[in-house]
Amino acid sequence: MGFMGLWRGVGVIAVLGAFVAAGCSKSPPAPQPAAAKPAVQAVQEAAKPAAPAAQAPKPEPKPEPKPEPKPEPAAAAGSLEGFVRTLATSDDSNVRVLAIDEIAKLGQKALPAIDDLVKATADLDPRARWHAARAIGLIGEDALPSLPTLVKMLRDPDPIVVAQAAAAVGMVRNDDGRATIPEADLKQYESTIEPLVETFARHPDPRARRAAIRALRIVHPNPKSLAPLLCEQLDDADPSVVLPAVQTLAAMEDSAVPVLTEALANPKGRYWAEVALGEIGPKAAAAVPALVKLAAEGELDERLQAIFALGSIGEPAADAVPELVKALESNEELLRFAAAFALGKIRSPAADEPLERADDSDDEFLGSIASWARARIHPDDKPLVDEAVGRLRKGLAAPSPIIRKGSVSGLSDLAAHMEEADLKKLASEFAEMLDDPDPEVGQSTGGALVRLGSAAVDEMKVRLAEPAHRGQAVEVLAALGAAAKSAVPELVVALADADAGHRGDAAVALAAIGADAAPAVAGLQKMLADDSPAEVRFPAAYALGRIGPAAAPALARLQELAKSDDEIMATVAIWAALKIQPGDASLFDAAIPLLRKALRGNNELARLEAAVALGDIGPAATTAEPILELVSEEDPLPSVRAAAAAALAKIRAK
Repeated sequence: MGFMGLWRGVGVIAVLGAFVAAGCSKSPPAPQPAAAKPAVQAVQEAAKPAAPAAQAPKPEPKPEPKPEPKPEPAAAAGSLEGFVRTLATSDDSNVRVLAIDEIAKLGQKALPAIDDLVKATADLDPRARWHAARAIGLIGEDALPSLPTLVKMLRDPDPIVVAQAAAAVGMVRNDDGRATIPEADLKQYESTIEPLVETFARHPDPRARRAAIRALRIVHPNPKSLAPLLCEQLDDADPSVVLPAVQTLAAMEDSAVPVLTEALANPKGRYWAEVALGEIGPKAAAAVPALVKLAAEGELDERLQAIFALGSIGEPAADAVPELVKALESNEELLRFAAAFALGKIRSPAADEPLERADDSDDEFLGSIASWARARIHPDDKPLVDEAVGRLRKGLAAPSPIIRKGSVSGLSDLAAHMEEADLKKLASEFAEMLDDPDPEVGQSTGGALVRLGSAAVDEMKVRLAEPAHRGQAVEVLAALGAAAKSAVPELVVALADADAGHRGDAAVALAAIGADAAPAVAGLQKMLADDSPAEVRFPAAYALGRIGPAAAPALARLQELAKSDDEIMATVAIWAALKIQPGDASLFDAAIPLLRKALRGNNELARLEAAVALGDIGPAATTAEPILELVSEEDPLPSVRAAAAAALAKIRAK
């Protein structure tokens, strides 16, 4: 189904966006909110090798040596000359990386080693390449002659190398505090702009895109000058090309708002700037005046997207109400739908009377949206909320999938104002709609069930026993997390199912529940047997780690698996052992290299858990500081960035 994670962003905007795309042929498809991968999929993918970045064919770098469960080799101690000598002579990539990190600690004083660091940017091991780029960046302004090397690294096949090279460009420029920079040096900085824009707009990895746009804001800090460059790249007819860049800007939240606001003035990038501002939401409040102007006039698709963006900004967009009321009362059907939605999100009492008139409209869809909007404005008015719920419930059986999807989203949005009995009844209705003939309706319904919280659990427990529906049920339970703890007995039964895939999915749901899933420890232990398939062992080990100290009976087996030749299995097992027995120094030597590697991977859940685990290890994990620094700045997920920053603080604590 793939609806896990979507519940966070699903709402009427998704429905209206789809409606606009269907009704306005000139408009590019309105993108859905970026969604996290399903929890089941995320853990299963942790068992797969990371997909290579989509780059021009190049000779593959030397595979990274598998870390052994023993103390990492130390670089030559002492002087800069000693570290440089170690870097030049060692055949062990681990030693070379540690030598580079020792040089990097010297900051500007590492300038005599700049040529050796530049040479290291061509190392066969991608770790050495990105560590070298970081060291060059830490030298600062004096490393300006090395900018061409860093720019060349933006084409590296490894996305972490690209991200660190872009970050290093920003570090060099940021350190240049000269009041007057010579023309030749300015040209050096300017030479990085086009490659950084290209990386931001076209690189397939969000970490590289984020690092590039961050560096651009340092090298080219004027939003008015930077916006046209970005608009040129966003002027692409293929949404699949543009959306990744838009999502990167949206993920940067308020720091991207000045550039996006300037981009609204450029027809080439206007539509996608509106999309990004809508994704940012309330933090894009500074763009409200510009969006109000665009909502009033211009191309229909741009007006609609401006209205959607104002609705996503919500209450901080209160100044837009007069213009939205005009749209609500216009002759253009799509504008009326969009305006009713936006007014409901803004929740201004000034919109109540116009919405009441729309509520009495002969257009049933418009009336439903207006009724929902009025309930949002007056959540304590029970008759008004009940009326909105009743109208939206009728929409669940509408012939149009657009209306069904909108009704699902609207009802889940009003769930906070409904009684427990009504919520359970709604969960039952939603559960039936998981099999809707329109996949998007089923996806939206799955997200809505998650938003109902614990009220959805009983219905999912029933469906868990039905072979045709248990896959849907376990996904919802996994997304509910701790709220699904009453389903632990049913999930424990699922651990003994004949279908290995279902056993693995049940383990992931138990992992999401966490410590309250302790009754599942015995069943999960059985899934760690040598003859169990990977799709069972990986999630079982992960679930035991998430349960924590109560999973102590499985500790010995996990320690055995931590020595596995299967590096992914070893990583999950050592992580789980650390969660069960935190602070066990005997596990650190094996754990730290594996966790560092997990931070460089493509799996979001693995990066999050690795960052947290390294923070729990504390000062002993000092070799993880460089990658944690990069993740804390450039990871596309705020939760991962926050976890990495917290881990750095713990590691550096005295």
